[in-house]
Amino acid sequence: KKTGTTLREHNMFEALSNIKNKGFEAYKSAAEGMIDVLKESKFLEEGVLTPEEFVLAGDLLVFKCQTWSWEKAADPSKVVDYLPVDKQFLITRKVPCKQRFHDETAKDGAMVEDDEWLAVDTADLADDQPLEDIPDINADKPDVDVGGDDDSIPDMDDFDEEDNLVEEDPAAAKNSILKTRTYDISITYDKYFQTPKVWLFGYSENQRPLTAQEIFMDISADHAKKTVTVDTHPGLGIPFAYVHPCKHAHVMKKFIERMIESGKTPRADQYLLLFLKFLGAVIPTIAYDNTFEVGL
Repeated sequence: KKTGTTLREHNMFEALSNIKNKGFEAYKSAAEGMIDVLKESKFLEEGVLTPEEFVLAGDLLVFKCQTWSWEKAADPSKVVDYLPVDKQFLITRKVPCKQRFHDETAKDGAMVEDDEWLAVDTADLADDQPLEDIPDINADKPDVDVGGDDDSIPDMDDFDEEDNLVEEDPAAAKNSILKTRTYDISITYDKYFQTPKVWLFGYSENQRPLTAQEIFMDISADHAKKTVTVDTHPGLGIPFAYVHPCKHAHVMKKFIERMIESGKTPRADQYLLLFLKFLGAVIPTIAYDNTFEVGL
């Protein structure tokens, strides 16, 4: 348990980190308005993508894993001209998260493991304030439940006893359904870092939007030095938590180099398939689908 001095030092360090993050985001926003969009592929050399390669990678992801889909910006004024109007970002909804990565260490806002920390930027969001509910752009699409297993099929032998013919109380049956947290995971293109940017929006077991601190309970402490920040989603216009993309190109470059050394050269359109493989180390308890074959 933290002493009073340690807690004060942590809070001061966190406050300074928040100021630093806000300053960088302001600089980044201004810089994006002046820098040109990457047009020449540097995928193999630097682990980055052009917007065209991002779209190709998104198309392959949607084809390989149909839980993902392309979306338009909720606000037409937020459309970026270097991406197609109907392919502004990718999203997969209601991804289950059955257990917390942190049950205790996140209570004070820090992901603590071996004296490491996870910078938390909640300057625009109170710790106990839930993130605003996400407007479902595809509200007319019905949810398809693909769950269940053979154990849920009743055995006719079970009906030998007369008592088995008594109907179960619907309220009791409803209470027996497993409730779990779920996440909407979104991927946008970051013009400044020229890489994908991952956004997280969580729901409680009762479908209440999670607070920022609750979301941080599902972030791996092994990535404590990689900042997770709360900011406005560019396509949906509401607060999301996101994994800072400053290290994405470096990680992908190392991944690509290892694959080339093993005699396999990845294509740029396979970027997101590879990217989601290592993203699981950051959000290990959020069970998004990364079982697809990359096909190298």
